[in-house]
Amino acid sequence: MTAAICIAAAAFSATELQSRFLETRLPLDKQAWYEACEREGIDVTKRARSVPDERGVCKFNRDSRLVQIVLGKNAAPSGDWSENLGADGTLHVAWTRKENGAVCCSYSAPTNWSVFVNAYKGRVTRYGSKIMKTRRGDDRPPMYSLPSGWRVVEGEEYTGANVREAYATFEKDGEGESPPRVEAVWPDAGIRAVYGATGIVVNAESAVFFPVAKQPPVGMYTPLSDEGCLALGVTHHVEGMQAGPYRNVPYPEKEINAGFNLLFALRDGFRMLGFDKVGSLKGGKILLSGFDSHYPNGHADFPAHFHIINDCRDGSQVSHFYMDPTTGRLTQDHFQDMNKPAGCWDRVYVHFPGDKWEMYDGYANAAYAIKMLDDGTGLEVSLPNGQGAFRAAGSMPCECVSLQIRDSDGTWRHVGEYRVEDDPSTGVMTVGDETIRYDPDTSRRIR
Repeated sequence: MTAAICIAAAAFSATELQSRFLETRLPLDKQAWYEACEREGIDVTKRARSVPDERGVCKFNRDSRLVQIVLGKNAAPSGDWSENLGADGTLHVAWTRKENGAVCCSYSAPTNWSVFVNAYKGRVTRYGSKIMKTRRGDDRPPMYSLPSGWRVVEGEEYTGANVREAYATFEKDGEGESPPRVEAVWPDAGIRAVYGATGIVVNAESAVFFPVAKQPPVGMYTPLSDEGCLALGVTHHVEGMQAGPYRNVPYPEKEINAGFNLLFALRDGFRMLGFDKVGSLKGGKILLSGFDSHYPNGHADFPAHFHIINDCRDGSQVSHFYMDPTTGRLTQDHFQDMNKPAGCWDRVYVHFPGDKWEMYDGYANAAYAIKMLDDGTGLEVSLPNGQGAFRAAGSMPCECVSLQIRDSDGTWRHVGEYRVEDDPSTGVMTVGDETIRYDPDTSRRIR
């Protein structure tokens, strides 16, 4: 059997693997393996295990320091690796190339052997920080000076710069190290402020600080309301900050606008159905949220979408509504069902305009149903047994969304229109007469 494995999201190079970790014959002695890992700074207690899918893809956290391919006769993803090796203990592995942030390899083994993959984290200390520019535009990163033994972690989920800010992750071998003294010099942009750090001294084009955040504080999410069993949060977007899968695609302006308009209309619709009351969704809460376009800490929230989530006590249901980039109309919903009381665990379905499906509470009772309107202009949400319903829709959701409520006589009554405006440079969002203020650097709500 010859196949290929692509270790998605591996944070090391093929050269490192060949020089440090790849041996055609690994020791079957478990203690020898542990000692070798200890010497290399690998934490054998922090293991993630995966079986390649039909494409040969395994996904791991990018913090993985060592990925180990295990081939074995009748191997199963359980027990210690040494119990699943072939009789001769040989791993027939050849690392070949790195593509799109992944390390790829091929392996060969008898046809009655199987394969799984272990990923181990390193024993390292990491801190992150964020620097705000004085002058926007130039995205060349600052220069960092670090104490001996410390290094900047590469990869745009860890370290980078954009039109507004720079962020960095600093790492040193060993656990529990104290934060390092970092000096940043940024003559091209100037430094206005530093976040995720203490002991901050900022000059016009340089700063000294001690990073203390576990990862760079680059999130742009603002929790807006949390009422009973209903919560809404929005993510802000700055053109020019796009990264990850959004880096080389057009700025998703219309999807952003449509998502904002629909989310606020949905919030008010769910309020009208009573979900802003305590106990209205037994064992759970409805969460409404958007998407990230700036790849914060490696969160690849792509393509553009918004969420309706039933976050329940024993598993959740998550709708991801994708939108047309020219109108903001809904094109499909990727629905992840993890509601264990209802007999589901991580099933994924795809819904299209015209489809209708139920959302459950934490006790497997139908709480409400969602229908994607036939023309994709929005959503209809209804309670069981015709107890109430609303529609949030617009012919061009990116421009305007209307909210309608169904009265007891079955007629639809217009409630309001939603045209949301968001200015992340000043931290002001307006929704009709409602004005929301937040810190433009941190997205923290200002009341």
